[in-house]
Amino acid sequence: MTRRTVLRKAFIGPWDPLVDQAILYAMADAQRATGVAIHDSVRVVSHMHTNGTPSEDNLPDFTRRFHRDVSCALHTLLCARKYDAPRELFDDRPTHLMRLVDAEAQASHGIYEVLNPVAAGLVKHPDDMPMQRVDYKLWKKGYIDIERPPFYFESSRPKVLRLHVTPPPLLYEAFGGDLDKLVYHLEKLEKDGLAALHREMKRPFMGAQAVRRIHPWSEPRTLREPGGQRVPCFRIGASGILGREARIEASREVTYFRHGYEASRVGRRDGDHERRFPYGTYGFRVYHGAPIEEEPPLDAIISAPGLTLDEVKERLARERPDTENVRERSHALLAAVRDAVRAESSEIVEDSILDLTEPTIVSPRGAHDEEGKAAEASASTAAEDARAPVVVRHRFDKRRDAAARRIITLRDRRRGRPPTGGTGTHGSDPPG
Repeated sequence: MTRRTVLRKAFIGPWDPLVDQAILYAMADAQRATGVAIHDSVRVVSHMHTNGTPSEDNLPDFTRRFHRDVSCALHTLLCARKYDAPRELFDDRPTHLMRLVDAEAQASHGIYEVLNPVAAGLVKHPDDMPMQRVDYKLWKKGYIDIERPPFYFESSRPKVLRLHVTPPPLLYEAFGGDLDKLVYHLEKLEKDGLAALHREMKRPFMGAQAVRRIHPWSEPRTLREPGGQRVPCFRIGASGILGREARIEASREVTYFRHGYEASRVGRRDGDHERRFPYGTYGFRVYHGAPIEEEPPLDAIISAPGLTLDEVKERLARERPDTENVRERSHALLAAVRDAVRAESSEIVEDSILDLTEPTIVSPRGAHDEEGKAAEASASTAAEDARAPVVVRHRFDKRRDAAARRIITLRDRRRGRPPTGGTGTHGSDPPG
């Protein structure tokens, strides 16, 4: 599940310690209401990735509750810290949902999400990211306790919520239910992937201190993803002929589903309310009461319900898989994921970089002292330099930079520099 902020602003970055607490509490509350199992989650300043497994068709309800609370809570926090509020925290694109079909896909995507802050150029090591990690390192403990933030969330909600964190079912099954072995090998995959990313990085990392100082209205200087491209709805990590055949069959299934869905939609529009939608249709069934097929196709891959962790544990206890077969399966999985991360490391860096580390022209808010006058003179000189055509300025700065190719306005309701002590925990403005 992937969701991006409006205009890719850094609203979910660590500009305030309460941002992390609000996001995790909202996630735990949505899990409490829907029962969706959470496997990992990472926030990368302007977007967030979350992996989970629904126990029933409750995933849309989970994303609605989770993202609504995050949006409202951070909107409230922005106002409390005297930043301008964006009205809508997330952009108008719906939550991107992608089915991780096999254990290889669950492992490789989990490693990608752990390394995402590194690939984005924010920190040199995932542990340096100044936000709570929700990933495989919590699977042994199994939970995080989060206190209710002192804003937005009403007192009727629990004072402390427990966010349960569990391994992905198919990945857990591939290792025969040996959680210690699974976590150990994922740590090795993380180290190997980290080394591959470091070899591809051509620019310095920001570092944890600079990440904390990112203004919430900052945005990447890279272009938004171009439209009109295919958006994947599933991922198959298996390699070789088996993986290729599975991708072909899954693509065919998605095509048939979309054609059947469109035909049913048009028929319902024309008055045929008895025509059934394909199995897996959610919106028309829940909001319009439309009938759907009772079972998925016999050879379904994408629309067929997946296994939950409890079902995997029951099957392992019942079948007791051979130790040698589990060892061969897990070693083949690890080799495939390791090779994929190494081969794709350059593409991962190119696609993930947020371009927040490039030099920019920072227009000060005003010359209140000698330091401000010096900064103003420096910014004016830099404005004439064609090598730095991006201008970052405060909303109260009335000057116009004719040489600027792009202007990023940092919006808040404060004049002068924000306090650095007491309650001024929200960082610097503009960012240092």
